[in-house]
Amino acid sequence: MPALPGAKGAGAVKLVYRVTPKQRLIIVEHALKQMQAFAQHRSDDREAGGVLLGRHLLDSRDVVIDEVSTPQSSDRRSRYGFFRSSTHQALARQRWLEESSTSAYLGLWHTHPERDPTPSGVDQRDWKQAVAGDTYEGDRLFFPIVGTHCIRIWTLSRRGTYRELKLESKNAKTKSNA
Repeated sequence: MPALPGAKGAGAVKLVYRVTPKQRLIIVEHALKQMQAFAQHRSDDREAGGVLLGRHLLDSRDVVIDEVSTPQSSDRRSRYGFFRSSTHQALARQRWLEESSTSAYLGLWHTHPERDPTPSGVDQRDWKQAVAGDTYEGDRLFFPIVGTHCIRIWTLSRRGTYRELKLESKNAKTKSNA
């Protein structure tokens, strides 16, 4: 599991995950920092989340997460729960219009107050509902969970294939989970 990248280091931070033998998921620095800002390090921090926004690269099958929506005042947040309001989908739609239909909805992210996050039954039901009911390009959606020491990512396809993605590479110094 990849450690959360540090804020220091030369060059842009990005994480690259292998989705299929011919497809990668790339999370750029801006999106990483947006999610990391809500990691639940203190005992009074509440879960947070939003939607993933990015693009399907035309010259490859790769998918890039450029930014994420962040918690909205209409969300319901607690230490061990997060309910994403419809405001996030409206933000995704607005970005799609602003970016001339090039900013795509790619999935959902949220935090957990644990070192090495694992999806709950509620998370998995939410993901299945998103894949079945949301409008999106491609064959799958992505679901990062930000823990206190690492980010883990799962994907669920329209065919029902569910699995965790493995980190392929990173270009920044990271803390070890060992």
